[in-house]
Parts: sequence; structure tokens; C-alpha cells
Amino acid sequence: MIEEHRSVHLVHGPGNDGMLLCLQVVKKALLSGSNVFWIGELPAASAKSVLGSVNGELLSKLLVGSTEAIESDPIILRTADLVIMWPWCRNHGRAGKSEISRLQKILDSTNGRVVATSLGNQDASGGTDMTARSRHMLERMGLDTWFLSRQDMGSRRVLKSSDCEVELERNNGEFSVVSTS
Repeated sequence: MIEEHRSVHLVHGPGNDGMLLCLQVVKKALLSGSNVFWIGELPAASAKSVLGSVNGELLSKLLVGSTEAIESDPIILRTADLVIMWPWCRNHGRAGKSEISRLQKILDSTNGRVVATSLGNQDASGGTDMTARSRHMLERMGLDTWFLSRQDMGSRRVLKSSDCEVELERNNGEFSVVSTS
């Protein structure tokens, strides 16, 4: 899944459990002793459901803050092994130059991996696929693009990049890999 890659742009649809996937990546990082910085809103109920079993010492390695916090103290990024940006840009229209610039500064400042999330767009040409905000620019910045979508109305999801497809199933509040191609 995405935890095996460097920095990624995770594009998800509404209700596709993008936050759950990110929290699983966070949990795995915390359990391995990594420092994690979550930029953006992290609802307590979502965090508790996934991270509730992580012991307090490891959980203390998770910092939650805003983009304003990192702009005032960018040193915090150097200590993070994983940075989650929930979301990296607004959920409508094109990504702004300031949002792209902020993401580039974060990529330049951190020694760890970055997972930048965004809500996907519908293909304007009438296709059924989801499109990603500023995809080509973010890929030039070094991020791999992954799309998380529903496979059906049940518990299955598909996580897809340009060269890999992972079928996931949600059981007991966590995803497990069903198949990889």
C-alpha cells in the first residue's frame, strides 16, 4: 500500500475512507517508533477508533497542527518521519499557487515522507475516472499519485497508482489487502 512508497498524493472520493487509510499509515509509523506530524483537522472520534490501541509513549510521537504552525516553526518538520497533510489544498476548484508553494516548502523541509491528501474531481470530459488536483505538478515535485475509490457499495476499496492496483477490504475498522496487481 502507500506506506511502502516515498511521498504520495492520495486522492480520494467522498466517503471512500481516505482518513481511515491515512490513520492506518500513521498507526504503522507510530508502532515502528516514528515521529508523525498531522497537518490539518484530525477528528477525535476517527483518531480514537484507529489509534486507541497505541500506547501513550508511542502516541506522544504524534503531533497535530495547522499550516500556520509549521509556517511559524518549520523546524518541527525536520523531526518528522511522516507528515500527513489533510488536505493539502481546498476541496473545490484548482489548487492555488500558495497551496502548491506551501506543499513544496513542506517537501523541502522534511527529512521524512509526506502524504498529501485531496478530494478527487470528476473527469470534465465525461469519463468515470477521478482526476487529481495539480497531478502533473505534484508528480514533478516527487509525489506518486494514488487514487482511493469504492469498488462497490460494500467494504471493498481500490487503491490505484499508474503502475499498481491494490484491492482493499475494510474489516473491524481497518483495511487489509485482498489482492495486488
